[in-house]
Amino acid sequence: MKIYLVSNNMLLEGLDYDFDANLDNIRLTRPLSVEGEINAQKISSLSLFDSIEDIISSFQSSALSSAKYLAAKLELKIFMNDKFNDCKVGNLGSKNMKMVKGLQDHEFTYKLSNGESLIDVGNRLDKEINKIVLNNKNTIIFTHKRAILGFLLKYAKVGYNLDDNLILEYNDKIIYDDSDTEYDIYELNFINKELKSIVRL
Repeated sequence: MKIYLVSNNMLLEGLDYDFDANLDNIRLTRPLSVEGEINAQKISSLSLFDSIEDIISSFQSSALSSAKYLAAKLELKIFMNDKFNDCKVGNLGSKNMKMVKGLQDHEFTYKLSNGESLIDVGNRLDKEINKIVLNNKNTIIFTHKRAILGFLLKYAKVGYNLDDNLILEYNDKIIYDDSDTEYDIYELNFINKELKSIVRL
């Protein structure tokens, strides 16, 4: 069986919040950009997803918006699961997101108050994926780039490039390189309910 992890990274910019909004709540409701909606349609048209039996989405708007096109095409329900929400930021204080990301990319247990580390979110996804494997159905999960990174850290070899940016290798192939991508798709292959390979498509 196969499980696909998908993140659509094209989110709407230029939003102005005129109230004391919690950062994690903002991220929960942040929609896809127009380009992100187009990418979601492209993802749904990929033939490798024709055999999908279950569609799962995080609670975040961008993931649900990405899942809706494939759900319509395959005439399947979308199962909402907050275990696939993005890595929780927590209280930034005097820090900014770029700073936190840099710290977390070098210290995988680092987290802010009320936030999650990459190890935390990776454990969260891994535990839930192991439950999904028991259903023995080809499944696609619409989640988020940092959440996927946390999961990959459990199985991949960690390294850094010449610019000191995080890279991950699996079976001697780079599967994560911190590059800006419009969307990411990872294929997890299971045999007898054991993870046998991870492929970045």
